[in-house]
Amino acid sequence: MKTAILTAMTVSVLTACTGGNDNIYCEDGKCDTPGGTLEEQCANSRVNAMDERRPHFNELGVRWSCKDVNGVTADSNTKDDRGQEYCEYFTMLHTNGVPEVIMNEQGPVFCDAGTPCATGVCDNNIFSCVTSSRVDTSSAADILGKNVRGSTVTPLDPVLTAGQLEWLGQNGDAKVGECVFTSWHKDITRMPTSGNSIGGYPLTAKTPNSSNPLFRMEVGFNSNDAAKALVADCLVAGDEDIKDPFTRACTFCGSASCVPWRKSDPSVCAMAMRVAECGCSVEVDGRALDLSKESDLEKAKDLFVPAARRGFAIGTWDSPSALPTGCRYVKTGDSTSITVAGKTVADPMADQNIVACDLKASHITAATAKDPKEACRQAYGDEVVVHVRAPNPDMATLSCSNPDPACQVPWDIAPKK
Repeated sequence: MKTAILTAMTVSVLTACTGGNDNIYCEDGKCDTPGGTLEEQCANSRVNAMDERRPHFNELGVRWSCKDVNGVTADSNTKDDRGQEYCEYFTMLHTNGVPEVIMNEQGPVFCDAGTPCATGVCDNNIFSCVTSSRVDTSSAADILGKNVRGSTVTPLDPVLTAGQLEWLGQNGDAKVGECVFTSWHKDITRMPTSGNSIGGYPLTAKTPNSSNPLFRMEVGFNSNDAAKALVADCLVAGDEDIKDPFTRACTFCGSASCVPWRKSDPSVCAMAMRVAECGCSVEVDGRALDLSKESDLEKAKDLFVPAARRGFAIGTWDSPSALPTGCRYVKTGDSTSITVAGKTVADPMADQNIVACDLKASHITAATAKDPKEACRQAYGDEVVVHVRAPNPDMATLSCSNPDPACQVPWDIAPKK
């Protein structure tokens, strides 16, 4: 089998976190690894990646949900490892604007048409006195669980009162804030130009008490260069003794700049490895790139992970340009045409990197009242999906020498129904 010039593409640009690395973004050189042997981690990763209902692989490229794998959790009120899938998320809650049910020693203070409230107003739907009948959103929301650096985040606990928790339980449909999902890569420094805002903060805002852009990812390996390094390292043929293509890539992933237990890393690695195994070459303007040359190497990496994009497109399992009910794109003002490898092409999904979803009172339960970020993960994390798309045919073509039908779309290794 012709390995093509892609096998030369093994230069690492930025090492992601692995168990043995002394990485500045990970305490003790680790990134909250769920544990287990490499074989066990890859077996667990394969369950998500090869799900027959929602496989990570299709003809358009690779995808996965923003929800972290089990075992990636908060460590304290300001230490949190969630947001490791090239998609960080946080909560914007109008904490002070959430009304309270007025309480006494017996519980909620009763009221009706004949029994007025001494303070507050009567909510005739629940026959209780409340401080207000609606959520006050006139002030900017509290920012909960936003990455500041590595696993350090803004506080998770909004410190809700008993009266507020009672009100939330009685008004499940009320919108109390936003769940924000972002794929804006950490190393993309250009600021939004749209003038849009979320929760009272413009898209150009900084995270409180820091100089970091509020809506940009801040985990070190959620970066453009790290994604390029991952593609580069995995553009090699895998161990022929491992017959399953995903397991083959995931096993290799464990020894490269790649984290095998994440959903993103082994899936991207499998995409790149299949390109190499199918003897594919990348052609731009009819010329196959020579990846032994630094200029061609950089061009090839930019085709797979264009720096012209702010980050990977966010969508759903059904479409890279749709969102779950209750969610909306918050456009940054980025152009919907991008220039890669000297070519400018239309890219309607280039400005789909920041998503805001309605945080409802019903999402905040006894289990999530001290951690509304977990409410966002539970409500939307499985349905908000990151899409890594194959190079646009208008920019470059992929030619594969292996006649195996499976190499027609090399990375589409999903189970066929």
